[in-house]
Amino acid sequence: MLIDGCHPELLLRSSHDRAVISIETTALQSSIESPIADAEFEALALASLVDYLQMSSTLSTHLLAAQQLLRANQIQAAELQLRQALKLDPQNSSALSMLGVVLLKSGRLDEAESILREVHEKHPQAAEPMGLLAVICLAKSDPNGAASMFRLMIASGHESADVQNQLGSCYLQLGDYVSASSAFKRAIEMDRNAAHSYFNLGMALKSAGSSFETFTTFQRSIELNPNFVDAYVELWHQMRLQLNWREGLPILEEGLARHPQSVQLQLALASTYGKVGQADQASRLFQKAMSSDPAAATLYAHWLQEEGQFEPSIPVLKESIRRKPLQGQAYYNLTIAKCFELDNRSLIEEAKPLLENASINLDEKMFLQYALAKSFEQRKDFESAMHHYDQANSIAYQLFNSEITHDGPAVDREQQLIRELFSADALNRLRKLGSKSETPIFIVGMIRTGTTLLDQILAAHPDVKSAGEQPFWQISAGRANRRLMELGAQPGDFRELEERYLAVLNGTTRGSRRITDKMPTNFMHIGLMSSVFPRAKFIHMRRSPLDTCLSIYTTFLGSGTQFAYHQDNILEYYRAYLRTMEHWRAVISPEQMIEVDYEELVSDKERVLRQLLPFCGLEWDDACLTHEQVRSQVSTPSLWTARQPVNTASVERWRKFEPWLGKLLELRSITHPVSRASAE
Repeated sequence: MLIDGCHPELLLRSSHDRAVISIETTALQSSIESPIADAEFEALALASLVDYLQMSSTLSTHLLAAQQLLRANQIQAAELQLRQALKLDPQNSSALSMLGVVLLKSGRLDEAESILREVHEKHPQAAEPMGLLAVICLAKSDPNGAASMFRLMIASGHESADVQNQLGSCYLQLGDYVSASSAFKRAIEMDRNAAHSYFNLGMALKSAGSSFETFTTFQRSIELNPNFVDAYVELWHQMRLQLNWREGLPILEEGLARHPQSVQLQLALASTYGKVGQADQASRLFQKAMSSDPAAATLYAHWLQEEGQFEPSIPVLKESIRRKPLQGQAYYNLTIAKCFELDNRSLIEEAKPLLENASINLDEKMFLQYALAKSFEQRKDFESAMHHYDQANSIAYQLFNSEITHDGPAVDREQQLIRELFSADALNRLRKLGSKSETPIFIVGMIRTGTTLLDQILAAHPDVKSAGEQPFWQISAGRANRRLMELGAQPGDFRELEERYLAVLNGTTRGSRRITDKMPTNFMHIGLMSSVFPRAKFIHMRRSPLDTCLSIYTTFLGSGTQFAYHQDNILEYYRAYLRTMEHWRAVISPEQMIEVDYEELVSDKERVLRQLLPFCGLEWDDACLTHEQVRSQVSTPSLWTARQPVNTASVERWRKFEPWLGKLLELRSITHPVSRASAE
């Protein structure tokens, strides 16, 4: 699962990979090619055929001529030579196989397939016909048939790193990421110096979900082939997912030194400089990239907004729109900065006609719909605003989540297993193996409940630093829970999790007595986290169910939030969250977990903090009352509101949209149990 509530910052496309679209999509469009390229298969098949011919004892003049012409890509001339050869020997398998290559290259797939199947029937153990038939299957959009031929090659004794690579690529097309990873790992076993095998494995691991192994796989690909730009871009994608900025920084610097004109690498490195606090270098590279591509301004402007520089981001976006008008993202980013005018005209007047432009793509149309929705909401025209939010969600769902199957019974079974694994008795036993560290403060809950605001408030305390939204438990919990179920509690496993996680926190913040991790959806893993860190504190942030789910529905969340953009899925996920928290409330002691209501925090901030800070083992500090005066980077959709003085403007926002809320109104009857902060 990708990071919930955090904007991705890169668009990566390939023929086997569903589009990953972010708030800065246009600026970093990648030209990454799928590992499944027809040219690769043809090259493989032709190379193996040439090897076969070289081993033959006699070669006719026609075959030798055809071979040379094929190498020179003179397809028609090669075919003439092969036809002459077949007049002399109609059953010559070498000539027939080579003719299959010629027909394949000239797009005559049916003729090629007919000839090659004939050769395959007569020589079922020969590698060349099988390889070429696999190419034809792929050309006909039949990766399953191609995979069958590659498996047959392996079973016939023709296994090689290349064949395993091509088999893995077929599995990628079929969406079988486990089998793809296995094939690419086998290719690496057979040739540990093949950079493309590591790159392909990285793509498979990426498609399967977040994994710490993915970063090191792309890193190894770069070590073997430092001239491959796409590998650097994919490494940067993993840096973003894992917040692994400092380890990846020197690698990106090397990449840009090798490819100084790459706008993609300029933007990736600029973004990384921004994450590690090197603002001057970030600004310089962003501006260099914009000189080549005006769309890069969206990424630059978004970084400025993450830094709290909303006013400076506005002229950057306006200039970008002037140079390249058809940019939905730029309009959307203007609304983030609370700018709703362009050239003395309303953003609505400027943006609405663009929806009818035949050249606009679906991504940009989605961002325009969000921009229009926010503009109408700012005008207090809530009916029009909801209409455009509905349109934006419809497109976002189509782009990101339409292929995701939500299996309610499977979720229920998983929750039951977690409840059994981390029952009250089990937690009492497991905590004896846990860390003595009091460093972590976990802020959990549904996304859009004020977790970013609370994180900023706590980080204003001199004894607290924020590590942001760390994906560590999202990546690690599945494997850890499986080992716990299969092997029982292993002290070594707990120590490893403790050491790795503390290294992440301290590496991100450069150390502090207390460090917050505000990944909201860590609520799913409270049992494991409280076992590893029994002295950590958990703050469950809550908000009105209707306001929470309306905020999810009206916020662009990138591609990582799988339940977003569809009201049924939002409701299903929210109810599962309530069931999960009901269990943790029963088994986690009040000394370790406190629940804070957003409405209480924004209406009576000091009273809530005077209970919350002692709970966290912190002395009172007035700085927490003026968190907006502390300059810090915010990388979530709350980057504007988290920097404002605490206010109640978003409380009961749902009432403004009530006539148009649809199924979300089912949440009206749900209330949270009384929190400790409210009770006291």
